[in-house]
Amino acid sequence: MKAFRAVPNGTIRLQANTAAGAAPLLAGFPAGSGNQVRMWNRGSVAVSVEFGAHITMPLPVAPAGGAPGAQSLPPGAVEVQSLQSDQRHVAILVTSGAPDIEFTIGEGI
Repeated sequence: MKAFRAVPNGTIRLQANTAAGAAPLLAGFPAGSGNQVRMWNRGSVAVSVEFGAHITMPLPVAPAGGAPGAQSLPPGAVEVQSLQSDQRHVAILVTSGAPDIEFTIGEGI
């Protein structure tokens, strides 16, 4: 296992509540196959996060009542996950507040 290493200029900071149909492009994706993204919820409330291939992707749906939904990122959490090569856009949603979420493209772990 090697430590996570960010690509140069590979971080974007977004406020939760992405506008529907306007999912931002993640910064610094190198050409080729999938990569990893480090997510940091800088806020004090959980957010729902979904990655996709298009700017017009729908907003995430929070899981509730046994129904499936998007992954949750707890307040203050830092997580790293692998992305498919076409997952270059991110949509985030929060039920209250407007926390900042940082997404950093890189590799490792």
